[in-house]
Parts: sequence; structure tokens; C-alpha cells
Amino acid sequence: MREAIAHYKVLESLGSGGLGEVYRARDTNLGRTVAVKVLPPAITGDPEHVQSLLDTVARLVGLSHPNIAMLYEAGQEGEQRYLVFEFVQGEPLGTLIRDRPLNVRRVIDFAINLCDGLAEAHAAGLIHGDIRPDTIQITPKDRAKFMNFGLWRFTGGSVRVSDALPYLSPEEQSGAPAGPQSDIYSLGAVMFEMLTGRQRARGLSVRSINPSVPAELEQVVGRMLASNPSSRSGSAAAIAAELRELASILDTRTEASEAASAADAHRFGGQPSRSGRVLLVIVLLAALGAVVFWLF
Repeated sequence: MREAIAHYKVLESLGSGGLGEVYRARDTNLGRTVAVKVLPPAITGDPEHVQSLLDTVARLVGLSHPNIAMLYEAGQEGEQRYLVFEFVQGEPLGTLIRDRPLNVRRVIDFAINLCDGLAEAHAAGLIHGDIRPDTIQITPKDRAKFMNFGLWRFTGGSVRVSDALPYLSPEEQSGAPAGPQSDIYSLGAVMFEMLTGRQRARGLSVRSINPSVPAELEQVVGRMLASNPSSRSGSAAAIAAELRELASILDTRTEASEAASAADAHRFGGQPSRSGRVLLVIVLLAALGAVVFWLF
């Protein structure tokens, strides 16, 4: 294994991806741990391709958000070019799902994280273009974070076709360029998978696979997955606001349910039962009837 890349001391190899070999390294100038991606000849062999990459990097370097892995710089050592990113610990969302749905409340939190990141990027005129479970990292603090933001055009055609197709919007599949609404569609497809443990398939809804998902959340995902871009949710910021409101509603429901269960247990000697709940309802209705009788 190589020992250094420019002033980055290599600590370990992290494997390879669409942007080439990836290393965890120490920035000896700034004293921080980073991820260095050494670009392959497929990217660096064409001068026009390299210039396009450098132009894109120049725009992305200014993008700073807690839910987007930051791109620090593009560098060159001899003939070798590399990109330096924030090092993000954790595991890819795709590894976390493993063909099983995630907890609904957790999915909402992840989706809020990602919508917040998209809102920041879209406001700056930037798009991700390759949103899928393997380009989202879940950190040790259980936050979702975008990886390789805005670099999909440089990650290699095989990665784009084989892995990203289930998450591509209809307009992208038809050859149109990706835009903010395309990112929203792709995130909707990821949310579908988080809630069901399965990639989205035509004719299937979230609740047909996982009935425990609240209808309100299914509606949010459904709007994000609309075939016509103009029919999708207006913006990532609007979706984040809607999800926060839904999270508050679900939390209130949970608190009310827990309070009712606790009251039920206390009322019937600590043994909640269906018959006990029915009796409690009858008592409450009788009390309400008495109140109505005295009022009228």
C-alpha cells in the first residue's frame, strides 16, 4: 500500500469505487483525517473530461452542510489527480437496510436529514444526480449523509446503469438532464426502500408491502415518486417541513397511546387487557352520558 499522496499520509485502503481507489489519510498540514480518492485513467485520460471535473469541483467545494460529505479540494501529484473529501465514519444505507424495512420514525429522521441537505444544495444551483442507498452514509450518531455529491457524471457508466437505474427518475431514463425534481424522485425511491425493505416496483405502494407505515407518510412518498416532475412535491425544503410536522404528529400519537396503556394498566391492576380497555371505554361513555343528561 502506498505511504502518502502529496501531503496526505495514507492510513489504510478503503477499497475502490466509481471515483477510483479510496484511502483514509491524514492531512499533515491541517491535522485532520480525510478520504482521498485517486482518480483512474478513465477519468483523467481526456483533458476535456478533466476540465469539466475541475469546474464541477470548483462549484462543490463551497457546499457545506452537516448532511453532505464535504469536498475539500482537487489535487495533483505528478500525473496523478485526486479528490479530498471529509472522512465520514459509519456504513452505507444499503448495508443497513439488508432487505428489511427500517423503523418508520427512523426513516423520517433520515429523510429530514437528506431533504435538508438537498434544500441547501438546490438553493445553490447544485444537484446530487446519483441518490441511492449506497451513496448515503449513516453515521455513528445515526444521521444520514450524502456522499459524492454532484459527481455522478465522473463515477463511470457501469456504476450509473447497473446500480442507479432503480432510483433514476423517468425523465432521466428518457435521456433528459437531472434537475432538482430528479433528486426528489430518487430520494422518494430510497424512502420507499427504507420503509419496505424492497426496491420500488410498478403497481406496488408502500402500505401494500408494509401496512404499519402511516398513510400520511405513504402520501408524501407517493408525491415524490410522481412520474411527471411538475406533479412532485415542490421542493426539498417543503418536504422537510412536511416530514417534521408528520414526525410531531406521530410522536403525539405515540405519547397518547403510551399514556392510555399506562392508565389501562393502573386501572386494572397492572394487567392491560382488551376486556379492560372495553370496560374503560364503557365507563367513559357512561360518564359522558351523565354530563349530557345534566346539561340538557
